[in-house]
Amino acid sequence: MTNALSVLSTQPRAALAATAAAAAAGGLLAHKWNAAVQNKRLEKGFLRASRRHRVGDDTDSDEKPALVAKVDAQFFANLTAFVKICIPGVASTEFLALSTVAALLGARSYLDLWASSNGGHVVKAIVGRDKDAFIQKAIIDIATMMFPMSFVNNSLKYMISRLKVLMRRRLSMHFHDKYLSSNTFYKVSNLDSRIRNIDQLLTVDIEKFCSSMADLYSNISKPSFDIILFSRQLSRSLGPSGPICMILYFGFCSIILRAVQPPFGQLAADEQRLEGEYRLHHSRLIAHSEEIAFFGGGGREKQYINLAFDNVVDHLKKLFAARWRNGFVDAILVKYLATVVGYSIVSIPVFFTDSMVFQVLNHPRRFLAGNTRSKKKTDPETTSASNIAGLYTRNSRLLLQLASAIGRLVLAGKEITKLTGYCQRVTRLQHVLDDLGDERAVQKRFESSPDLERDLKLAELMIPGELIVGSEDEGPEKNVVRFSGVNLLSPDCTILAENLTFEIPRGCHVLTTGPNGSGKSSLFRVLAGLWPLYGGTLHRPSRSRIFYVPQRPYLALGTLRENVTYPMTWTEAVQQKGATDDLIIELLEMVHLGDITRRKGGLDAVQDWAEVLSGGQKQRLGFSRLLFHKPDYAILDEASSAVSIDVEQLLYQSVKDCGITLISVSHRPSLWSFHDKVLAFDGEGSYEFREIKAGDVPSLVSGVPGSSGT
Repeated sequence: MTNALSVLSTQPRAALAATAAAAAAGGLLAHKWNAAVQNKRLEKGFLRASRRHRVGDDTDSDEKPALVAKVDAQFFANLTAFVKICIPGVASTEFLALSTVAALLGARSYLDLWASSNGGHVVKAIVGRDKDAFIQKAIIDIATMMFPMSFVNNSLKYMISRLKVLMRRRLSMHFHDKYLSSNTFYKVSNLDSRIRNIDQLLTVDIEKFCSSMADLYSNISKPSFDIILFSRQLSRSLGPSGPICMILYFGFCSIILRAVQPPFGQLAADEQRLEGEYRLHHSRLIAHSEEIAFFGGGGREKQYINLAFDNVVDHLKKLFAARWRNGFVDAILVKYLATVVGYSIVSIPVFFTDSMVFQVLNHPRRFLAGNTRSKKKTDPETTSASNIAGLYTRNSRLLLQLASAIGRLVLAGKEITKLTGYCQRVTRLQHVLDDLGDERAVQKRFESSPDLERDLKLAELMIPGELIVGSEDEGPEKNVVRFSGVNLLSPDCTILAENLTFEIPRGCHVLTTGPNGSGKSSLFRVLAGLWPLYGGTLHRPSRSRIFYVPQRPYLALGTLRENVTYPMTWTEAVQQKGATDDLIIELLEMVHLGDITRRKGGLDAVQDWAEVLSGGQKQRLGFSRLLFHKPDYAILDEASSAVSIDVEQLLYQSVKDCGITLISVSHRPSLWSFHDKVLAFDGEGSYEFREIKAGDVPSLVSGVPGSSGT
C-alpha cells in the first residue's frame, strides 16, 4: 500500500485519474484499517503485547506483534481474566473447591505448628528422663493427632488435584465454545496461519496452564500464612531478631536469584511450541500415510520428523543447562548457606542472651533502662539440659518451617515465570479465536504490492458483502440461493470471479463446471460461510435446508447408524426426524451399502469407518446421509467421483426423487442429464449462468473419476 501511494505521489497524472486513484486507494486503506481494528478487538481483560517478538515458526512470515512471556502488568491482566473464566463466581463449584483448599492449607499450617511444638516436648522428656511426659507427648498425643493430620494432608492433595480438573474443564469448555462455533475450527486451519498446532494448545497447554495456576495458588498462600504464624511463635523464644534475620536473608537471596534466573517463562513457551510441531509432523504422517506410502516418501518424512525432534532435543539441552546453573545458585543460597544462618539464629537463646546485639534487638526498652542482666542465666529451668534440648528442638523445627515457607515463596517466582510461558500460549489462542469468531474480522491480510492497478482493483472488490439467511419458519420462496453482485476471491486475494449474479430456485438443478482453480468449490465455501463474503448480497437458506456432500465425506467415530444421521446424534434423529433402524437399513440399501450392516456387525458396530470403508463406499455413505436429512438444497462437490457410473445414476436419481435441488460440481459427462442449468467458470475471472442446451452435453465415455474442484 505504501508503494502504491508513493507511486501516486511521485508520478502526477491527469486530475480526473488522480482523483479516482486517490478514492480507490483511500478505500483500500480504509479496508486495511478496518481489518486492523477488527484484529485488535479482544475480550475484556486480554491485552495484546506492545512489543514485537518472533518465536520460531509460531508466527507468519510477516513480522507481527506477539505476546512475550514475562511478569508484567499485561501478564497479571491476562491471568486475572483467565481466573474469572475458571472461577466464574462465588456460587460455582470451582470457588467451593478453592475455599476448601484454603481452609485445608490453614489447617495444615496449624498442624505443622503443633508438630514442631510437640517435637520439642518429646525431646525435652527424653533428655529429662520424664517417662510420663514422654508417653503423653510421643504416644498418646501423636496417636490422637494422626487421624486429623492424615485426613488434612490427603484431603489437601485430593482437593488440589480436583481444583486443577475443575479449572481445566471450565477453561476447556470456554475455548471449545469459541473453537467449535462459527466454523472457527475451519478458519484457524485454513484462513489463518498464526497457530499451527491448535490441538497442542487445546489439550496439553491448557492442562499445564491450569495445573501451574493451581500449584501457584497453594505455593503462595500457604507459605505466606506460615511466615506469619511461625514468625509469631519464634518471636516468643528468640525475640523479633530471629524471624527478622531469616526473612532478611531470604529477601537477599531472592534479589540474587532474580538477577541470575534465566527466562524460564519463554523457555517453557518455546518448549511447548517445539513439542507441538514435533507432534504435528507425526499427525500429518498418520493422516496422509497412504499417499506417502504410494510415493515412497518415508525417507523424506523421516527427515522432517528427525529435524523437528532435533529441535526439541536442542532446546531441552539449553533448558537443562539453564536449570543447572540456576539450581547451583539455589542450592548454595537457599539450602546450605541458609542452614548456617538457621543454626546461628537458633543458637542465640543458648549462647548470646547476654550480648548487646541480642538486648538491643529483642529488649530495646530494657536496654535503654540500663537493665541488661538476663534472667535466663540465673533461672535453673532455662539452663537445664532438658529445657535447652527441648527449646532447641522446638525452635529449630519452627525455624526450618519458617525457612521452608520463605524458600517456597522465593522459589515460587520460578513457578510464576513458568506460568507466564503457559499464559502466553493460552492468551495467544484466545486472541486468535476471538479474531476468527468475528465474521467481519475474517478478512485475510494481503501483501502490499507495487502493482497499483492490482491494489486498486482489490480495493473495489474486497468490500464486505451482506449475508441474508432464511429462517426455519419461512417458506421456500424465502429460502433460496441468490447471488447478487458477489465477488469471489480466495484468501490469498486471487480474483476468481467478479459480480456473480444468479438465482437457483427450488427444483432448478445446476451443474458447476470449469477448470481446476477456477472457483467451483470456492463458490460453495462462500455459500457455506467458510470464506469471507465480498461485495453485493448473498441470500442463502437456513442451515437445516442446505446440505453439503464433499468428495471425501467425513466419517465420525461411532456406530454406523450415527454416521448416517451425522451431524445429529441418534437421540436427536429419533426425536426430530422419527428415525428408526428400518429407515437406516432402507437408506443403506438405496445406496448399495446393505451388505455393510451384515459384514461389519450391524448398525451398532463401532469402528473407524474412515479406514474400514473404501473411497466409493464412503461417498455412498455420504449420499445416505443426504437422503436421511432431505434438505431443500444439496451441494455435491465431486461427491460421486469414486463411484461407478451405473451406481452414480441411481444415487442422483434417488436424490431428485426426494425433491432435493442439486447444485453439483463434477467432470463426469454422465451427470449433465440430471441438471437444468450450468454455471461455467472460465478460470479468467468470468463466468456464465444459463440453461443447458442439447449441444452442451458431452458424449458419454467410460471414464475415470474426475479430479476434484478448487
